Amino acid sequence: MAWVWLGRWWMVPITVLLLVAAAALGVLRSRHPDLSPRPVAEPGTEVMPALTPRAILLGGLVLLGLGVTAAVLLLVNFSGTNPRDRLDAIRTAATLLVGTGGAAALLLAARRQRAAELSLAVQRKTAADTAHDAAARRITELYLKAVEQLGSDKAAVRHGGLYALERVAQDNPDQRQTVINVICAYLRSPFTPPPERPAARRTGLSAADRRSTATNRVAARAATARRISLAPPVSAVTSEQLRQEREVRLTAQRILTTHLCLGHDRTASQPANLRYWAEEYDLDLTDATLINFNAARLTVRQAIFANAHFFGDAQFGEATFTGPTLFDKATFTGDALFGGTNFIGDVRFNEANFTRLTFFEKAVFNGDTLFGKTAFIGRARFGEANFNSHTWFGESIFTGVAHFDNVTFRSYAQFDEAIFKENAWFDRATFIRDAIFGKATFSKNAWFFGANFTSKAWFGKVTFTGRVQFDKAIFAGRSWFDEATFTDDTYFDEATFTHIVSMKGAVATEISVGRAWPAGWTIDDHRQGSGFANEVLNMRRLVPVPVVLTQPKPSAQLQSEHPDRLPY
Repeated sequence: MAWVWLGRWWMVPITVLLLVAAAALGVLRSRHPDLSPRPVAEPGTEVMPALTPRAILLGGLVLLGLGVTAAVLLLVNFSGTNPRDRLDAIRTAATLLVGTGGAAALLLAARRQRAAELSLAVQRKTAADTAHDAAARRITELYLKAVEQLGSDKAAVRHGGLYALERVAQDNPDQRQTVINVICAYLRSPFTPPPERPAARRTGLSAADRRSTATNRVAARAATARRISLAPPVSAVTSEQLRQEREVRLTAQRILTTHLCLGHDRTASQPANLRYWAEEYDLDLTDATLINFNAARLTVRQAIFANAHFFGDAQFGEATFTGPTLFDKATFTGDALFGGTNFIGDVRFNEANFTRLTFFEKAVFNGDTLFGKTAFIGRARFGEANFNSHTWFGESIFTGVAHFDNVTFRSYAQFDEAIFKENAWFDRATFIRDAIFGKATFSKNAWFFGANFTSKAWFGKVTFTGRVQFDKAIFAGRSWFDEATFTDDTYFDEATFTHIVSMKGAVATEISVGRAWPAGWTIDDHRQGSGFANEVLNMRRLVPVPVVLTQPKPSAQLQSEHPDRLPY
């Protein structure tokens, strides 16, 4: 029975076997480890493979074979019936053949439609690439023209070049860092600002000549006129060019600060400066000459102002530097205002020169802070600042009053070999880690009232020329005052020492006798050499005692005995 069925329907199992083999081949091919996955083509880059004559012939034969197979099956199946059934079978077979051809035509139409879609996608991508290339070419032309204008000898043309660069950066965010670099490079070029008021040439007579006779006055006028005629004239064009260049540089500075500063209104939900570029950019103004640089609330990543010259006031109040910040060897001829500034990365002011007011109150230093060998000519204010990492003021010079009251040092604070020529205020300062003042010099008064030293305090070889006050200071760690020199009133009233204080080799003047020294130390009765010129002062050693000899006098009693002491 099975052989009879296979004899009549042998094409059916063959077709099924072919389909199963094709499916199995596809599965095995997809799981083969040596075959890489087919890459996904980008939109507009897909390519449809062409139909070769061999593929067309093979497809036609397959379709013809399917149609003939269906016709034979129908005719064989209905071979024993009446002629009408056979005619229906033939008609059905013809319909199957026509349907198969229609399916092939539909497949070709779908392929043609897909080819048209791919061609359209390629055209769109080509148009987009062309538009992008045209925009890039236009940006490049504007950029090159603007840079060329910056090299002009006419100030108006240079102004136009700066504004053209600003427009390029405003319309193209990916070009902003490049434009910033170009403007910074322009500001780094050498420039000497002209004087605010050029000195007028004196052509009149001196006071002595005016008091002389008429003949002498005539001779003096003649000599003056001859001297003026022989002297080379001062070029007014040069002075005017300097003034115009100054205005161009002010424009370049305003472009930078306009787009990199948030503005001053912090109550609104959006930035007060609508032209602010929210992204963080880098500034490289090494050796730049900056005039009245107003960068309040500046927000940048890496900022380099090494060896920069700030003429006039420099304002960086509430600025944010998220990366490394360098002001090494910078010179500030006016006030340097850094109040509330946030330095997230490391900051360096090594060998900087602050000529007037230095203002860092409430500033936050999160990285290592280096003020080594820095000159503070005017008043230096660091009140309520926070130094969260290593801080170094070693070998710095404070010519004016230094304010470090209420400052918090969370890591090592080094003031070794620093020189304070005026009063130094460290009232209520907090030193979380070691406080190092070794070999520092306090030429005037040094106030450490209520200071908190939670770790080691190093005051070895420090020279206190003026009044020293450690009243209510807390020394939670070990403290050293070895070889320190106290030449004026010294107060340790109500100071707290958790560990034994070391004051080996320390000396004090006679006027310090009777003051409240740290427990375990007192003044030696034998005079020592002062070590000062002409031995003006009679110095005495501080020597250890096994126990506290006398109780410190209350502050009120000391105030009554020494009314010249500053009250708190």
